[in-house]
Amino acid sequence: MLTGNHPVESRSVVAFLLICIFLNGFIGFSSANNSEYSYQGTEPCSSIQQLSFNSTAANASITWQTDLGPRLPGSNASAVLRNSISENLTSFSFEESSHFRENFTLTNLVGTYSPENSTGQNVIFVAHYDSRYIAERDDNESKRNQPIDGANDGASGVAVLIELGKIIPNLELNHDVTLFFTDAEDQGITGGFHPYTWSYGAYAWVENLTEDYKNNISAYIVIDMIGDAYLDFTKVKDTSSDLWDTVTPIAGALGMMESELDCEGNYGEPIYDPNKTRGVIDDHVPANNAGIPAINFIDINYGENASMFGGHWHTHNDTADKVSAESLGYIGNILELGLITSAWTLLPTNSDENSNTVNQDENVMQQFDNEEEDVEKSRFVGYISIILVSIILVLILMADISLKL
Repeated sequence: MLTGNHPVESRSVVAFLLICIFLNGFIGFSSANNSEYSYQGTEPCSSIQQLSFNSTAANASITWQTDLGPRLPGSNASAVLRNSISENLTSFSFEESSHFRENFTLTNLVGTYSPENSTGQNVIFVAHYDSRYIAERDDNESKRNQPIDGANDGASGVAVLIELGKIIPNLELNHDVTLFFTDAEDQGITGGFHPYTWSYGAYAWVENLTEDYKNNISAYIVIDMIGDAYLDFTKVKDTSSDLWDTVTPIAGALGMMESELDCEGNYGEPIYDPNKTRGVIDDHVPANNAGIPAINFIDINYGENASMFGGHWHTHNDTADKVSAESLGYIGNILELGLITSAWTLLPTNSDENSNTVNQDENVMQQFDNEEEDVEKSRFVGYISIILVSIILVLILMADISLKL
C-alpha cells in the first residue's frame, strides 16, 4: 500500500510546494514595488526671498483675540473668533464639529485648502483657540480661579495660522493644506496626573478620522505658545523624528541656530537647539498615538529667564504685551518656507527624479501618480497569475487523485 500510493503523495507534495514558492515570490515582488516614501524638500535658501508672512498683522491679531475676552468652550467669544476665521479665510472650506466632554461642549474648526492639481497629500497645521479657564499659577491667590487672557497660550498659534492661511493660496502648492483650530486643549485638570483631560478637541478629531483621511496626512504640525518675546524651542518627545528632521535646515537658514550659518552667511540666534528634547502634553499626542506623523513648535519657557513651564504660563501675566511680532514672524516664516520647499510632503525614495530635489510642477506629480498606478497594475497582474497557476495546480492534484482511485 505504501509503495502504490507514494508517487501520488509525492506529486501532491511537489504541487503544494510549488504553490508556496509562487506565493512567496509574488509577495516579495509586491513588496519590492511598494516604494518607501520620505520628506525630500528643496534647499531653503533658494526660496527664502519669497517669504511674505506678515508678522505685524499676526501681532495685531493677538490684541484683537484677547480683547474678545476668555475664549472658553461654548462662550460667545469662542463663537466670534471661529466666525471671524471662517469669514476671512475664504479660500478654505471650513467645517465645525461639536463634542460633549465632561461638563461642556467643545467645537473644533477645520478648514481645508485644496488646489486643483492637488496630489491628495495633506499638511495639517494645528493651534488651540481656547484660553485657560483658571490661572492656577498666578502669584495672586484671589485671582487663581479666574480665566486668563491667553495671549501666548492660545492666541499666538491662532494668529500665526490666520496669517499663514491668507498667503497659502498664493504659494502655488500641489497638495492640500488644513488649518485645524482645536477647542478645549487648555481645559485640563491640574494636580496629579490627568493627561487625558488636556487636548479634548484633538482627541475628538482623531477619534472620528476615516482611514483614508488619516493615510493622506503627510504632516501634522502643532503651533502653541510661540509668541514669547524670549522665544526658544526644541524638539518635543513623542513626535516624528523624520518629520522633525525637516525643521533643522529651515531653522538654520532663517538664522535661528547660533551654531549654524544662515542664508546670508551669519551665525544665527540661540532660538532653536537641535541637541535638546523636551516633554510636553499637547495636541500632538492624540495624532502621534494614532500613527500620524506629528511635531510640535512650542516654547515652554515663557518670559525672560523663565524655567520650564514657568514665567507667565497659566497666569494673568499672559497678556498681549508679552508677545513679540518678531517671534511670531520666526515661526510663520518656518511654516511658509516649509510649504514653499515641499519639506512636508512625501515622495518615493527610489525615484531618481526626486532623490535630491523636489520640483513642484505637474510633470513630477504625474510621475508620482504613474508610479502608484504601476504598483496597482503589478498587483493586479500578480493576482491573476496566482489564480491561473492555482487552477492548474489544482487540476494536477485532481489528476493524481483520479490515478490513485
